[in-house]
Amino acid sequence: MSVGDKIHSSQTVQFLGIEKMQKQFDALPGTLQRRVLRQAITAGGTAVARAVRKAAPKGETGNLKKAVKKKPSSKWRSGRQAAKKGIIGTTIGHQRPQGAHSHLVEHGHKAVYWGHASSDRVAGANYFLKAVGRVRGEVRAKITNKAKAALVKAITKSLVPKKK
Repeated sequence: MSVGDKIHSSQTVQFLGIEKMQKQFDALPGTLQRRVLRQAITAGGTAVARAVRKAAPKGETGNLKKAVKKKPSSKWRSGRQAAKKGIIGTTIGHQRPQGAHSHLVEHGHKAVYWGHASSDRVAGANYFLKAVGRVRGEVRAKITNKAKAALVKAITKSLVPKKK
């Protein structure tokens, strides 16, 4: 049974094992491999960003919730170097200037009263790391499901002859 025969079967994704999936993935050209990985990582990053946004403290303005953003590796400052090394990723964090105070809320800080520092310390909320820890299983499932779906589409695309 060839890869093309498996694609036309209606139960391909359900019975596709990790070893078979890896072999099919390795058989794809590099551009389609990167597309599959990018889609899967983006799906996982969306789940993490949603969880962090939900866990962020509301505050008076709601800026911490609004500032949670997802940035693909192609938009990183070192995006070209990452691409040359084969790195495909997504960064989740707070966008400035809205979320410039996120590290203070996350990790805590020295208290300041009427412009004067004191020996008191404001405790951190640790909402970011807690949210990431909570959705770890969900993220893994989303990445796997998206990779399976994208792999099927990529294999189908690789089997279609190119038009001249």
